[in-house]
Amino acid sequence: MSGTSVIKSVSTQDLMSDLRAFVAGATRPVKSNPLELARTALSILKTLPAARDAVLEYFCTLFDSAVCKYVTQIESDMCMNSNTSLLVHEDATIAEIHVVLCNFVSSNPKAWAPIISTWSLELLGELSSRYAGRAHVPLSAGLNETLQLWMSCRATRTLIDITTQCLSCLMHSDTETCISALLDTSVAHSPHFDWVVAHVGSCFPHTVITRVLSCGLKDFNQRGTDPNTKTPKLNSVVGILGHLAASHFADIRSALLELFQWSLKTDSHEVDGDDDERPATVPFLLQLASLSKTLLRALTTDVLQTLNPSMLPQLAVLAPGWCEYFGGGEALEDLIVHLALGCEQGGTQILKLLLDAASPMDNSELSSSSPINNSVKYISREILELLLQEIDHLLRSSLTGNCSISLLSSIKQEMMVIQPLLLSRDPLRVQTAVRLLGLLGYQSAAVLVSSAAFLMQRATTDDHLAALVRLVTGGVFNSMITSQSEQENGGCFHRSSGLAQAFEQAIRNNLSPEDDISDHPPELLWHNVARLLKWEKSKKAPILRGGLVSRAVRSNLYEASSLLCNVTDANLAHAIAAVLDLTMESGQPEDDDTLTPISVQLTLHMAKAVVAYFFLCISERDQMAKLRGVCICCNLLFRLSSHSTAARALALRELLEGSLFHSHSHMFGTKHPSQIRAPEEDTKLLHENHKQGTNVMMAQRHSSVFHAGVIGHGPRKTVTHKSLEPENVMQSTQLLIDAIKACCSIDIPNHEHSLVQPLSLDAITTVSLLLVELISPDVMYNGLPWPEEEFCKVTVERDLHIRRLFDDLPLIWHLMSLVATHRPALCYCSVLLRGLTATLLAQWGSAAQRAQHNDKLFAITTQLLELMALGQLLPPPLSSLRDVIPYLKPQEVVQLLRDCVWNYLRDHVPSPALFARDENGLMWRDATLARPGPQYTDTLRCTMQNNIQHLGKLYGQLFPPDSDTHTE
Repeated sequence: MSGTSVIKSVSTQDLMSDLRAFVAGATRPVKSNPLELARTALSILKTLPAARDAVLEYFCTLFDSAVCKYVTQIESDMCMNSNTSLLVHEDATIAEIHVVLCNFVSSNPKAWAPIISTWSLELLGELSSRYAGRAHVPLSAGLNETLQLWMSCRATRTLIDITTQCLSCLMHSDTETCISALLDTSVAHSPHFDWVVAHVGSCFPHTVITRVLSCGLKDFNQRGTDPNTKTPKLNSVVGILGHLAASHFADIRSALLELFQWSLKTDSHEVDGDDDERPATVPFLLQLASLSKTLLRALTTDVLQTLNPSMLPQLAVLAPGWCEYFGGGEALEDLIVHLALGCEQGGTQILKLLLDAASPMDNSELSSSSPINNSVKYISREILELLLQEIDHLLRSSLTGNCSISLLSSIKQEMMVIQPLLLSRDPLRVQTAVRLLGLLGYQSAAVLVSSAAFLMQRATTDDHLAALVRLVTGGVFNSMITSQSEQENGGCFHRSSGLAQAFEQAIRNNLSPEDDISDHPPELLWHNVARLLKWEKSKKAPILRGGLVSRAVRSNLYEASSLLCNVTDANLAHAIAAVLDLTMESGQPEDDDTLTPISVQLTLHMAKAVVAYFFLCISERDQMAKLRGVCICCNLLFRLSSHSTAARALALRELLEGSLFHSHSHMFGTKHPSQIRAPEEDTKLLHENHKQGTNVMMAQRHSSVFHAGVIGHGPRKTVTHKSLEPENVMQSTQLLIDAIKACCSIDIPNHEHSLVQPLSLDAITTVSLLLVELISPDVMYNGLPWPEEEFCKVTVERDLHIRRLFDDLPLIWHLMSLVATHRPALCYCSVLLRGLTATLLAQWGSAAQRAQHNDKLFAITTQLLELMALGQLLPPPLSSLRDVIPYLKPQEVVQLLRDCVWNYLRDHVPSPALFARDENGLMWRDATLARPGPQYTDTLRCTMQNNIQHLGKLYGQLFPPDSDTHTE
């Protein structure tokens, strides 16, 4: 007998017979066929409306019995094959009920769907509550375990299927009734009924979500504005939406957004009841968000994105009505702050919205003529302040400092939005950003470091730098950096370590190719640090008096020096050098015990960088920038040389080598010969030979080819260097001399304001020894003694090399003059003077044979004699030879150089022992004790007598009558 056979019309007598049979089978424990009894009950359900409650109640007992046996079987671990006949009969009965009830619903949904759905939902609720915590599934079990338990039971699975079919038939006609019944049952049997809601909602997600929200809103509105009124249906709504969020989060977001947008519309076509619910919509959404983090996340995902400053005046009009649902404006503000703190995303949107409302900048969305504009500003500022205060309270009250605040985590993920606020023209934005970043520092000191680096790179006004100072000197910054530093360094910490880390990161960012420098040139960082150092030096900012900035820069001297050593941009180099100058000027370790002394390695590195910067300044076209840069170089070289002898030696060597032999030498008048430019790539001889032909190279055959160029590149090309203007060369030379003097200066206390710094004789001696090392190509015969003139034949190549360098590098003459003015340092350059004199003897001898000479030869000879006279290597009257030779013939000059210069220096070794220190500390050679004998002056006397017509006056000065009589 099929399920459709019972749906036929029956007579009254048959109906009474079926009713008696049903009552007898349902009320008395007589043995009857359960399947036949179920079919009879289904027939009565169809034909006798008065008996529907009884039939459905009977079905409840059938389903309850099936569920009880299912649960008991699981609990007792009974074998599935026991009582097989009984289980088969129950399954067949439930299947029959399932088929017939579904046919009732599909044939007449309006009549049957509400009745059967209500019955099935109530039955599911009762069964879920009655057997909760059994079948080895505890009450605390998750939704997945509960679903697995009940969906494995044939009875409950059948009821779920019947409910789903009823709801699908009513979704387009009487959805309100279905969802209301679902909510009522959920309230009565929560949380045991949640698995039913989850399953039904998964079948109709959009409809169920929308209707659940609608029913929840209606109930929320009907309960009024009393905040103490309990709303159990609201909790049910939260539970249902929470279950559906795992798979249908997008539908929930869409439904919440539609509901919010609907609440802000003013539609005159709405039904009165619906229109009454508009004021309660936003409070309803806020209550939902306060009860569920999932719904809060759904609201902040879409609803928050739609908010903008232009909507705030409208919300301000509606806000007084919302306050009634929470017991006042303060309670509403507290709820908003609480919800904002729990936002896992959209934190920057919340902050930006509050700032735009509290302090609009050129924002037409908030009209200043609006009557509520001031109110919006006030409330927004109040909420912003409450947010920051609450965050601060939560972080400080946490013992570990690791309090999890969702809003802070959200903002931390979008630091690129917060950091630009530090550069705003609005004080409120800057102050808020500083406070917020300080609070973020409780959780991560790296946030503060990166933000300080951001400001250091981009600050353009004093207000921006003031914000940087507040950021790096705040209690949060110091406490977090201190804790981190103590862990890493065993308790050794300076307050400047945080700023030092920020400075180091800013330097790295400046070097990063990804860093966009269009809006902040690299030198801006160094200009900002220089301004901070000036603030610190002025002592007008009490918080910087402890040397905070200078310590931070000293911690990054190596990075700054490396950058200065390799930089090619003059503006950037000037900015870096200014920072180094201010830092070294701010104090020395001996002045402040807390300053860490600079290591020797770092001092050497800085000295090399300063020399590189000096040569960059020499090439500078801007005269003022050049002079300022060289002045900074001199200051730095003076401090480094005073601090370390090794740094002085390195700086002097770098200055001399760079100015004489490297690419900078042309700035000092180097006379470069035309140079042959060779190809850059290496040339392999075997490959070049293969290019000449493919025939085999035979013995005794000419296989070598001489080219006037480079194979594969054509003729060799010559490159000529353009000489600079003499005044430019002279200026560069003088600046180099100043730099060398700075290296050789002595650091004397209370001598800073003197225009002339005393020079160290040892340092000048080092210069003279370096000149010998760099100019003389041989290490042999570099001593002070002058050999016999014949010995020049042994050193002729070296002497010619020395002379060639003097001719090509005019700077050497100026360096020798510097050495000569600080006696007796010129004595150590004896080998150079000896080489020059030897070449001049040869040249003048050749000129004597030709009976002619040139002006260049006269000029070089004069320079050499002036140099010897300046260094007091030649005593009077030999020191005046430079004034005599312009009037002499070549053979006479040769005789003077041999008898008066070479022989005298051969017999009187130019030694420092010949000099004595006077009362002023200067080294002098006593002329009365060093007066040369007649064998060194007779040649000069006779030569001058032979040219008395030109040298008469000078003769009387050099050889007064007393000396002539005495000599004769």
